[in-house]
This record gives sequence, C-alpha cells and structure tokens, in this order.
Amino acid sequence: MQYLTLALDASCDLPKAIYQRFDLATLPLTWLASSAELPPDDRSETVTEAWYQAAKDQRSHSVPDLQQDTHLSQSLEDSWLLNSDGALVITPAKHRHPGYQHWNHQGTILQPQLDRIRQAANLRSHFRLRVMDSGHTLAAYGLFVQQAASLHRNQGLSIDKLRLPLSDYSARIRHVYCIPAFANPVHDAQKGVMPGVNWVRHSLVRLRKKIPIFLTSEGHETMIGEVTDKDPIESVISHVSDLLEQNRLSCSIVNMSIATAKPSLLRHPAILRFHELVNRQGGTLWLSPMSGTSALLFGENALSVAFVN
Repeated sequence: MQYLTLALDASCDLPKAIYQRFDLATLPLTWLASSAELPPDDRSETVTEAWYQAAKDQRSHSVPDLQQDTHLSQSLEDSWLLNSDGALVITPAKHRHPGYQHWNHQGTILQPQLDRIRQAANLRSHFRLRVMDSGHTLAAYGLFVQQAASLHRNQGLSIDKLRLPLSDYSARIRHVYCIPAFANPVHDAQKGVMPGVNWVRHSLVRLRKKIPIFLTSEGHETMIGEVTDKDPIESVISHVSDLLEQNRLSCSIVNMSIATAKPSLLRHPAILRFHELVNRQGGTLWLSPMSGTSALLFGENALSVAFVN
C-alpha cells in the first residue's frame, strides 16, 4: 500500500486528536508583514496563544498582509521523504488563499530534487509530491481533510484515486460561518480572504455594525443573515439547526471551530443544545479552536460549522 504524508495549511480546523489519529503534518503560516511581531502559525499552543492575543488588538498594524511566505522547500522534512511514498499537500480554497498557487509551482520545481535525495538514501521508488485544492476554509476545510485522511489511511486509496471521491464529497459539504471582523475597516486589505459581497451591502453591514452569517453550498456562497450581538454563536447555531432539521445528516461528522481562547465558550448553551441535536441524528460533533491566524483575520468569536447532509 502506498503511504502518503498528508500536509495541511495551519488554518485547517480539526481537533488535536484527529491530527494525531491520522498523523497529519502542518505547514506553518508565515505572514511577511508580521514576521517580526508574530511567529509562524503552526497550531502549537504557545504560538496560537500569541496570535489570539494579537487578535484582541484591532489596530491596523496588527492585521497581517496576505503576502504569505509559502516556501514549500523549507517545510519539507527528511522524514517525509524517507518514511513515505509521497506527500499530498491539501490547501484551503485557492480563491481565498495564496498557498495553492505557490506550493503547486514550487512542487513542480522541487520534484527532481526530491528524487535525488531518495536515491542518495538507497530508496529507488519515485517520491510523488502533489498539491490539492480543498475548495473550502476553516471547519469545512477540516472536514474535507478528514475525509481524505480516512480514504487513504483506512481504505488505502492512492494519491491518484483520491481525487474523484473527494470531488464528490466536497460538493456535498455545507458550511455556515460568521465573521465578526467583516465590518471592521482595518480588515479591508484582506479582501482576498473575506467573502465577496456587494459593496452597498458591505457598507450597510459596517454602518449598522452587524456581524454577517454566510452559507457555502455546492460552491456557492450566500449571505444568509446578520446579527448585532457580540456573541453570534446563538444565531449561527440556529441557522445550522434549521438546515439539519430540514435534511438529516448523511455523514456522521459535524465539524465546528470557534475563534476563542476561552474554554467556557466551548460549553455555550447553544453549542450544548446543538450537540444533542447532532447526537439524535446519529452524528458526532467535533469542536476545536480556530488557528491563531484565522482568529486574527476573522475576528474574536468567529464561528464555523461544516457538515454533509
């Protein structure tokens, strides 16, 4: 059986136990504009805490530039080359993130070099390096990754045979999320990361200081609501619950992530009620904090819920 190293952007939201179960590798995020202030985001506890602290500061200089340092050659480890048959780098949606284009280009350049390293270690088999666009962000990105890991680790699908079932699965993912930072003027530079919204509607959202809620379904992104409360969890959970009441889960996993450093928020009454709803439908709720970079870009208390129904 072909064994792949599965490498992910640090913004992939999954519980720590899932990272460990599937032996997922993290490609640290380095934001050039903040490299002197903040360490590369590798989802480690110390680094995440530093980014969460920065997320509380809304001054413009604390918002990182999207000119991300995506040098794949610096991220590749000898253990990947010597202990696996290839590496599959799964990136966030390429229309929202520079990683896919950069890593795909570098992967093409690096391929001959990787084979020479393996030959020097008396490993004659070809090392396959591929980059795959998940088409999703945040918790939906995590849901896509866990499916890729399950298909490869549990069912033995090779790097070539993963694409078709993952394409079908990706189209079925529903993603509901809110962005507290959306109405903040200092985040205008992050247009590539923010959902596309008519400028008039964007201006109204900012003027009313509301938090928008978005639904991504079958590749289409729609603004489905607004909340004024600084705690948007209740409203987002309500929207997701309505969707699940209309159509039951067809995949048992519901993946949720929150941009918070407060453990008490993970026990929010709305989340506890939602946990019961998921259980009644025979599902399992995964809950994890967002990465530090996501918390800073999308705002404190940003919430993301992804499921398949």
